Amino acid sequence: MELLELTLTPLDEQRFWAIATRVPNGIGDASTECLLPFWVDGQDWRRTVIKVLESSQGFRAEHYPEPGEQDWLEQSGLLLPDRQRFHPAYLEQVGQSLYRSLFPPDRDLKQVFLHSLRLAEQRDADLHLRLKFAATSVKRSRLADYPWELLHDGQRFLLHQKVRLSRYIAYDASPPRLPTQQTLRVLLLSARPQGLPQLTLEEQQSIQLGLQRAQETGLVQLHILPSATRKVLNRYLTDCSPEQLPQVLHFDGHGVFGKRCTNAGCLTLHAGIKVESCRACGQTLPAPQGYLAFETEQGQADYQSANQVAALLQPYPIALVVLSACQSGMTVAGDSVFNGMAQNLIDQRLPAVVAMQYSVQAAAACEFAEQFYRVLGSKKTLLMALNQGIREMDVEGNQWYRPVLYLRWQDNEGGQLFVETLMPSESVTPTLEGETKVPEPLIEAENSVKPVQTLRLKYLQSKRTNFEQQLDMVQSEIEALTDVTLKGQYENRLNLLFKQIEQVDQEIQKIRQGN
Repeated sequence: MELLELTLTPLDEQRFWAIATRVPNGIGDASTECLLPFWVDGQDWRRTVIKVLESSQGFRAEHYPEPGEQDWLEQSGLLLPDRQRFHPAYLEQVGQSLYRSLFPPDRDLKQVFLHSLRLAEQRDADLHLRLKFAATSVKRSRLADYPWELLHDGQRFLLHQKVRLSRYIAYDASPPRLPTQQTLRVLLLSARPQGLPQLTLEEQQSIQLGLQRAQETGLVQLHILPSATRKVLNRYLTDCSPEQLPQVLHFDGHGVFGKRCTNAGCLTLHAGIKVESCRACGQTLPAPQGYLAFETEQGQADYQSANQVAALLQPYPIALVVLSACQSGMTVAGDSVFNGMAQNLIDQRLPAVVAMQYSVQAAAACEFAEQFYRVLGSKKTLLMALNQGIREMDVEGNQWYRPVLYLRWQDNEGGQLFVETLMPSESVTPTLEGETKVPEPLIEAENSVKPVQTLRLKYLQSKRTNFEQQLDMVQSEIEALTDVTLKGQYENRLNLLFKQIEQVDQEIQKIRQGN
């Protein structure tokens, strides 16, 4: 699999800088200034587009009451002139706007992407397009909120070609590094609280069906929790021996992105982001975040926030969390890129999270789950399993773009969970399940240079902090400049700083790997 990594950094609320920070061998570097889509005369229609994509039932006028909202939908080609239905090609229109934004015509970055794709095709390989966002990006724009999975080059959606897309949130912590496994333990939690639209057991059966062959060959062990309460999950994880802990946790149930009242006697959950005060008690509501609907011991809904779920899972070496819950990958407002459920789990150093960016129909979730686990259970990578699951969801419908993959896994670009077959000449030998034995000379060599590595690491971290401070200063200066020539000089400096930070990051990673 070929890797093309694009680092996206906002310059202001409308402009961002896109840099090819990792490219396939033989492909040159590139960077360019880009404009976010869905802006007209200073008006940002991003949230309107998200409402369009969130819908599974078609256009409803009452969902678009803002002044000029329906006018813009018609002018942008997303709504038919009779304003009764979305345009049949509205997804293509959205995808092409995203593509023109990320790959502006006649710019080097577009050529780098096209050359990378052609190279992958020539080698009969896939192209892993990794979009890298800074954790601080929300200070200037909502770059990570855009539905980049819909990228469309004017002929077809990129995900329907040989492109595999993942999202990477960069922040000041080493990416997790977990060993691959001979067998996988999958823990399934199916929540069906009373008072919410009832989900069938079909998805649970789909997961079991997808894993059936892998279970028969001993590659996968599936355990289903008897009760979907937070306490049961917590006790199960606490009581598990290291040999029993799951590497994969799948939550099957309801999810929502919204605001929950902090009044201990109320705790009413409000879907969406517009409500400022609790409708039940009048208390001012906090910033929005993602929630999953667990069950209470009485079978009622027990909404657990992104912070609560992340704190529950953080102590355990779980490699993958799969969330078959509506809006579990959504974040459209707030002061942090980590306020979505999937994003918050990544912030707690989980290596990989598959989530639903928008609401998803139960039938589509079942189709995705069965194929995802069927492919994953045959020792394919997460990227391959995600893409095959998406293709099972009817590529001509409006559900397939909803699953997203957040992948932040050191030395594991495609998300390989299983141990790959080693050649006889290789020097590592398998020992206990999930472990490898490193030859003693290598261990001695690593220990002998450790003090030098530590000093070098501290120096590089200090150097990176200095570059980041310079980066913030240059970005602030650019926002205030009006002189075109001077602005171009500052942007060249910005580009250089990005590359210097990337070089430092690569050297830090090599030291942490013991190279």
